[in-house]
Amino acid sequence: MVYLLYTILAPLGFLLTYLVAYPFALILPLFAVQKEWWCDNHSYRAVGPVLPSWLKWFMTPDNTLDGDAGAVARNGTGYWAQVLWLWRNPLYSFALRYLTPEYKTSVAGDKTIKDGDNAKAGWCFVKANGLFQFTYVTDLGNGRCRMGNLGWNIRALVDDNVQPKPDLYQATFAFTPYRRSGFR
Repeated sequence: MVYLLYTILAPLGFLLTYLVAYPFALILPLFAVQKEWWCDNHSYRAVGPVLPSWLKWFMTPDNTLDGDAGAVARNGTGYWAQVLWLWRNPLYSFALRYLTPEYKTSVAGDKTIKDGDNAKAGWCFVKANGLFQFTYVTDLGNGRCRMGNLGWNIRALVDDNVQPKPDLYQATFAFTPYRRSGFR
């Protein structure tokens, strides 16, 4: 059933991202209200710019519109920083699912693949609590790679470097069939 749902959500998410989320990112910050919210990837709570609940598909539940610490360091805060954050995370909460323990996971392929520093090519298919994620990384040479990510971002549930596993796991929807990235 989840695979059938994904075949509907993937094209819908793709269209909404490019036809709605990217262009509307220029006006969404105008609707922001100051509210207590999670900051820096669920590290702490503070008052910051947040979209109203009727715009929740565009909001990141673990950061205000100013973004995480890295985004704030790069872009500062304010209107333009919020637009950049919304472009970086378009439709972040679209098809968002929360998983709770006990996590029932299975993995095929190599769960240690990654792009960026210490990159490793390969593929990985993870299933957990009714969701799935398929990821691949291909070395293109010259320090570049191709990466694809389909399903929900649940690979951290089988990553030995992520300890302890969270009590409430935020599984964001992913449809990135092709992305160029670093391979170092």
